[in-house]
Amino acid sequence: MTNPLRGWYSDLFGSRGTDVASALNYVDQLASASSDAVAVQTAARVLLNTVIGAVDQILTSRSPEKLALIELIDERIKASSSDIDQQISDWMDSNVDHDDLISN
Repeated sequence: MTNPLRGWYSDLFGSRGTDVASALNYVDQLASASSDAVAVQTAARVLLNTVIGAVDQILTSRSPEKLALIELIDERIKASSSDIDQQISDWMDSNVDHDDLISN
């Protein structure tokens, strides 16, 4: 799943990683201490970038459910591959005359 906010991310502005509370505090500090609209807009963009980063982390995180599914899939692949090895071995034993191959 892609982050629907990703379109508004801008490298022109900073970020607080995934710490939305810190970014919101930054907006509050600049808004209360400044009459400079550009500074407040910049802080708001930092907040937006931070929220986007937090949503990205949520969307790409491995939940316990995802981890359990991955483990189950790995187990089934492992089980089926060992069965395939045995099937190939059985077929070779039934269909290939090894003594004839060795003597030739």
